[in-house]
Amino acid sequence: MDIDIVSIMKRILFISLFVSAVVFGSCNSGGEKVQKDSQQPAEKEALVKELNVNSPDSDQYVKLSTNMGDIIIKLYRETPGHRKNFINLVMNGFYDGQLFYRVKKDLLIQTGDYTSKTNPDGADLGVTDVDYTVPSEIDVTKRMHKRGAVAAASFNKGDYSSGAHFYIVTGKPATENELKLSERKVNEELVNKKFHELQIPYRQQILRLNNAAKHDARKKEELSKLVGKLKSDARSAVKGNEFTYSAKQRKEYLNTGGLPHLDAHYTVFGEVVEGMDVVEKISMTDATSKGRPRQHMKIQKVKILENYGK
Repeated sequence: MDIDIVSIMKRILFISLFVSAVVFGSCNSGGEKVQKDSQQPAEKEALVKELNVNSPDSDQYVKLSTNMGDIIIKLYRETPGHRKNFINLVMNGFYDGQLFYRVKKDLLIQTGDYTSKTNPDGADLGVTDVDYTVPSEIDVTKRMHKRGAVAAASFNKGDYSSGAHFYIVTGKPATENELKLSERKVNEELVNKKFHELQIPYRQQILRLNNAAKHDARKKEELSKLVGKLKSDARSAVKGNEFTYSAKQRKEYLNTGGLPHLDAHYTVFGEVVEGMDVVEKISMTDATSKGRPRQHMKIQKVKILENYGK
């Protein structure tokens, strides 16, 4: 069995933190690979000023005023990293004037490319991001891609989220088969994460064996056995603790809808509490085959709501 040691060591040594591709929400609900768009480096001057936003131990709310109506989003207190980042972007006026550059009926709407403010008709909208990422805060047991969920685009299978790109889920009702496939994907990711965790104490040994294996078949076999053992140990560690959707989650996906196949790799950090009809209108606008709206779907202003829900 050949071992993809380059991939292994990328995860161990974190040399793929700023990869050259940013992964956005899937354009279908059938489990195909998610769309990948090339990421352009941010301009040298600071796009986002750090405002040292305090992140209180409570949900926070923001209002997206669009040319189709208002959308009110609750940002979860359980995802403080994403919540603080989003609030900071809002305080900077980052999203004001941006377009939803990708819309898919019964799937999602997506935004986050700051160049859409000044180049709204650019051919490559959706490929530019800020020059930092946010560590993932994925917890499928508590936060899922239900209808109305707000989630971040991600890098490297969800290890890190895009600093700016996010999407809102519409999604039609799921099937039992889709839920089973999603559970399988989540459990595969649990095994993968445990596998990479178990590799850390062996990283120097793995590097030495990998270098020697290029010219020594015995070292290659030794490397294969070590990695095989770590994979087996990872499966054993997860066995008995596999993820399954709760009865409440299943009911919501089956009756209301969403995109369960994205749960394993994308951080859900909020949900729409008002204006889901506006999200639906944006998602159903006429668009190209890649999801680019033919009419500008514009975020006019994003505002923090201080006393909403109190």
